[in-house]
Amino acid sequence: MGFNNQTVSYVTYRVTEDVNGEELRQSILRGLTVGRISPIDVDLGHDQSFGFATFEDPLQTEFTEQNIFFDPLAVFSFRVDKLAVPAGTLRIYTRKRLQDRLAASSRSRMPREERDELSEQVRLELLRRALPSINAVDVIWDMARGIIRFYSLSQSLNEAFLVRFNQFLDLKLQAMNPVGILESRLDEREIEQVWHLLPTSFLFGGTIEPGTATFDPEPCADDEGEIENA
Repeated sequence: MGFNNQTVSYVTYRVTEDVNGEELRQSILRGLTVGRISPIDVDLGHDQSFGFATFEDPLQTEFTEQNIFFDPLAVFSFRVDKLAVPAGTLRIYTRKRLQDRLAASSRSRMPREERDELSEQVRLELLRRALPSINAVDVIWDMARGIIRFYSLSQSLNEAFLVRFNQFLDLKLQAMNPVGILESRLDEREIEQVWHLLPTSFLFGGTIEPGTATFDPEPCADDEGEIENA
């Protein structure tokens, strides 16, 4: 998805801190390494994972200066892996397990609570056998200008990226759409005066402060078109 595939849809962010040079390069390398994507832990009840991967090969999570920095750019990808079991497949396997258990216990029916527990057991077993779907979004960071382009308009992907970026890069990002630009230049009274003039579809305004972002990792459908192109 994104720059590698000649996609021109992206959301633009501005890094609000004035950090550059070797300090910034080491911070990026360290943050990407610590925040790289990890395998999905089904045993903990997870069915998806978020994290950073390399730009040229999203399956690669070993970061070096050579595969990140192409001065003045830093390039990488934000990856979302998700496991899913098709509903029809789950029903077939659950029905078979239910029949086997009833036959083994000489019963004709099973309490609803036990059926639900059985269905969840089957779902987890199938998740452990499944390959995740992989969604990798290109990220292009102009370090000289402090501008980041995130090559997806998906609201959920942008939210997940902001939280992960904040958590591991420890820098504030401001969306460069009309909301973000106005909030960076107007005081609260002035914003209230012009707020009614803004399109309601600009969803990513304001800044993400270090330590304040939260994100409930719901499934990240690729809901393109939710955010206006910056």
